[in-house]
Amino acid sequence: MKLSYCVLLTFILISFSFLAQKTISGKRTNHAITLDGMILEVAWDEAETAGDFINNYPNPGVASSFKSEVKFLYDDQYIYIGAKLFDQRPDSIIAFLSERDDYGNADWFGVYIDPYGAGQNAFSFYVTAAGTELDAIINQTNEDFSWNSVWRSKVNRIAEGWSIEIRIPLTQLRFPKESIQNWRINYVRNIRRNRETSYWSEVDPQQYGEIAQSGYIKGIENLGSPLRLSFSPYSTIYLEDSYDENKQRQDWGFRPRFGMDMKLGLSESFTLDATLIPDFGQTVSDRLVLNLSPFEVRYPENRLFFLEGMDLFGIGDLFYSRRIGAESYLKYEAIDSVSKDPNNRITSVPDRAQLVNALKISGRTKGGLGIGVFNAIENKSFLHYEDSVGNGSKILAHPVSNYNVLVLSQNLKNNANISFLNTNVFRPEINLISNVSTLEGLVFNKTKVYSISGNTKVSINSIGNSVTLGRSSYLSFSKVKGVNQFNIDYYDSDNNYNSNELGFLPRNNFLGFYGKYKWTGYKATKRLLRRNFSAESTLEYLYKPTKLGYWSINTEYIVTTKKFLSTGVSLNYYPLGETDFFESRVFGIPVHFPASFQYGGFYSSDYSKRFALDFYAYHRIFDRKGMSNVDLNISPRIRIAPKVFTVLSSTVTHYFHNFGYVRVTDTNYTDQITLGNRERWIVTNSIALDYTFTKTFRLKLRFNHYWQEVSYKSFMELHNDGSYSASSYTGLDSLGRSYHNTSFNAFTVDFDLRWVIYPGSEIRFVWKYNIYASKNGLDYGYFNTFRNLFDNPYLNSFSVKGLFYIDAGKWFRKKVA
Repeated sequence: MKLSYCVLLTFILISFSFLAQKTISGKRTNHAITLDGMILEVAWDEAETAGDFINNYPNPGVASSFKSEVKFLYDDQYIYIGAKLFDQRPDSIIAFLSERDDYGNADWFGVYIDPYGAGQNAFSFYVTAAGTELDAIINQTNEDFSWNSVWRSKVNRIAEGWSIEIRIPLTQLRFPKESIQNWRINYVRNIRRNRETSYWSEVDPQQYGEIAQSGYIKGIENLGSPLRLSFSPYSTIYLEDSYDENKQRQDWGFRPRFGMDMKLGLSESFTLDATLIPDFGQTVSDRLVLNLSPFEVRYPENRLFFLEGMDLFGIGDLFYSRRIGAESYLKYEAIDSVSKDPNNRITSVPDRAQLVNALKISGRTKGGLGIGVFNAIENKSFLHYEDSVGNGSKILAHPVSNYNVLVLSQNLKNNANISFLNTNVFRPEINLISNVSTLEGLVFNKTKVYSISGNTKVSINSIGNSVTLGRSSYLSFSKVKGVNQFNIDYYDSDNNYNSNELGFLPRNNFLGFYGKYKWTGYKATKRLLRRNFSAESTLEYLYKPTKLGYWSINTEYIVTTKKFLSTGVSLNYYPLGETDFFESRVFGIPVHFPASFQYGGFYSSDYSKRFALDFYAYHRIFDRKGMSNVDLNISPRIRIAPKVFTVLSSTVTHYFHNFGYVRVTDTNYTDQITLGNRERWIVTNSIALDYTFTKTFRLKLRFNHYWQEVSYKSFMELHNDGSYSASSYTGLDSLGRSYHNTSFNAFTVDFDLRWVIYPGSEIRFVWKYNIYASKNGLDYGYFNTFRNLFDNPYLNSFSVKGLFYIDAGKWFRKKVA
């Protein structure tokens, strides 16, 4: 009897496990579908209906309080999604327009499509109740909205709520070449006014992997992979007023640019993307900062070609695309070399490397093997100068450079994977080769409660006859399922590991241990929707020689109320202080910072309201008289009108009695390492204004001003053991002016008017105004910085770009038909 009960219980559990992931049949149609959002064609009546959505937030596992009906059709060229989204209060549906790939403030519906069924990778398409379209590629838990596909949708308001029709060309998807196919699929719906998110196939937030919990659509038959070939030629015209170093004044210039992007489907799974003579002049301005640390600042990538579909190339974090088309590699060496002779006059300096072309091949086989190849080439450029008698000469400022990335990523059973990625940089004219590789993997136990992940990285860098071999590694054990989750990590890097020719590595020579515990209250209470508590600790050492760097303890508690207000508090403690082995700029001589304690928190109100507010405040206190940091931010979000939205942000950071390395040129003190006691103010103000006229015509306006002022009060001499004492160095010239007091400004304006003529094609007008200015001296207050700011050299750029999408494969498909 007991055995039969066990067999029955096992059968029931297996059945529930199967039923949790719903199944529906696909329906081929021969009827024409008019994309009007009405769902009136007879073909829709023949398709199965996906309904009975399950809540994911705020009450996981219960039936959705809103009825949804979704249908799926396909033919030889498209797949069609039709949805009726019922609402008991249709007049309360929120439908504010926003730009593409931005949910904005609106209800929305989406579909996840995983044609290979591995549960790790998917295409996602979303449409808001206002008609705004979003699309992304999902890799495990990461959703990449930089991927842009060419598809269409239509929304319609109906008496029962709203309805939608989506038409996705098969050319935009990758699927196996099989006569009968079974895809993973899921539908998701969000109700903005009460934040309810529900799925057709239940997605439990306590489980790892959203795509792995998708349902199935079965019986898709005779789906041929169409020829995928498209071209996107462009033309850009620039009119620019910029500072000419040779003329020592502002000067207007005119330059046209022409180029083309291409996409070619190499097979049903793989795509070639190429850009010829790329132009990134309309990219949003960088937010430059004054960097007083010994480490490089990492800036975000804003160029679309290096953002779109780069999920495979992000494995291992070895590919920092900002290295390509960056500042000329030998620029400063060339300037120093020419400037050694005071009779030489520099006539032109290439500021940035000239990118000739770039291509990427990526895709994933039906066996789950992802393959990616990236290659880019930069041309050589020269610094030109004249000698004392006017004879012109040149010196290499940037060598020919080839960048290459190869990645192999295999999906395994139970959501596991293993990946290999290699980057290679070759600059033949200076005999430089950099080769960096990583092997990494992720595995789960059978119940997907626990995971182990890790990687090992190797760098080989050679220039001339010198070869350097380095290594780095990472290992993590995690509990990824349930209310209580944790991870325990180990990471290290030896003192020779260097991936910076194509990657981003601020520093090497470290090893550390990290642990984190996280509790999530998924079930709503009387007043709260969600609660989160986390505690983490890091213990980090110098790798060689092994010396303690710091030990930190951090805790955070966050709640979201039923009025959709989120607030949180955090505490951070460094009980042993911090030892920085790099601040002195002389390895082996440490700089000790005292023990510190930081407390603070944030507040964020309901974004669906016409007015919302974000605010945070943090205060860090050091165990040294008068030494502390204060960080404040306030950011109101205002919907001025249904189509006009603005976000204002003001951040103020003040470092009291801060200290750090100072570069001293006085020959009397060149044998000592000098630290400066200083006061630092950092103020950032920004305005973002979006005016969405229609779903195809919008305006974005961005103002940003960053100001940092550093005022030195006294100086200390750093000794070899890390101790310091007062220095006789004053930092003043003969007139009593400081060598080191600094005021830095970065002021940028970006005006971007975009008209999408048809999917994939657009005309853009961009105005950019940039000032980056640094001076020795103080402004004595933030507002005083504007007195002479606009007297500095600036860039004033106007550009018009036309980009046109041509589906060349369509011509061939018509001929075949």
